[in-house]
Amino acid sequence: MGVDAVSGDASPVDVIMEDIALVLRGVSAPSGEYEDLFRKLASLLTEFDRDRSVPVVGVAGHVGNYWRNWLLVISRAGALRPSAMRRLLDTLDPTHPLSQKMLTHNLRMLERDGMYTRTVIAGTRRHVEYTLTPLGRELSDLVMVLIDWGLRHTDDIDCARARFDHYAERGAQDPPPDVVVGGG
Repeated sequence: MGVDAVSGDASPVDVIMEDIALVLRGVSAPSGEYEDLFRKLASLLTEFDRDRSVPVVGVAGHVGNYWRNWLLVISRAGALRPSAMRRLLDTLDPTHPLSQKMLTHNLRMLERDGMYTRTVIAGTRRHVEYTLTPLGRELSDLVMVLIDWGLRHTDDIDCARARFDHYAERGAQDPPPDVVVGGG
């Protein structure tokens, strides 16, 4: 336990870890790695004071955002105008049209965090192109790993959804658990 030698107070991370231990007390057989995992997360979040504008916290917002994921993926093709990006996304997923306002917002958020380089092309038809930076390419690679994982586990996910939906349609409050431990 990290206790301040002068005041005798526990560090913020240790206080969080005590709370996590209380939460996990009721969890049967938590992973042996949980303490290292939660200590790392607690350290990061306390270091940045849980500030969502800090890059390590904000990147999770990119990964969790539907449009930003697809923008990162389609931009692997090279420099693209926003209009081409929008047409590509509309072609790939016509059931979820992307407004110009939402496209601009997402591109700006990715550009702000260094995922894109925005280039103004001067000439008779002045326009803008976006290109992935090395940082953006690396994040795009990670998004592709997630997509590949989803493809490899499509059958497993479909079976789990069908099982869950089957019980939900029958009016069950909760589907039966996948595993029953103990008994009585």
